[in-house]
Amino acid sequence: MTSVVAPIVAACGVKMPKMSGRGLGHTWGTIDKLESIPGFSTELSKTEFLKEINSIGLSLIQQTGHLAPADKKLYAIRDVTATVESIPLIASSIVSKK
Repeated sequence: MTSVVAPIVAACGVKMPKMSGRGLGHTWGTIDKLESIPGFSTELSKTEFLKEINSIGLSLIQQTGHLAPADKKLYAIRDVTATVESIPLIASSIVSKK
């Protein structure tokens, strides 16, 4: 959804900073999909992230232990407890990045 909606919103003039995550299991997350494009990187510094938002209106960054520490822990819990498809844990993961 991010790879379709975010560019459309940015093209309409709305600044679109976006933080996305990796997938668990076979589902692949937004970051996994986009990093399959040669040269695409979501490992940006804060300065690079803000520069992209200001110059092109859109930037996508992945969560890290520093940017969204709760999300990293929620991913680990879902993986270890085999609750990857748990709606409450998915929702918690999404909210932790906001």
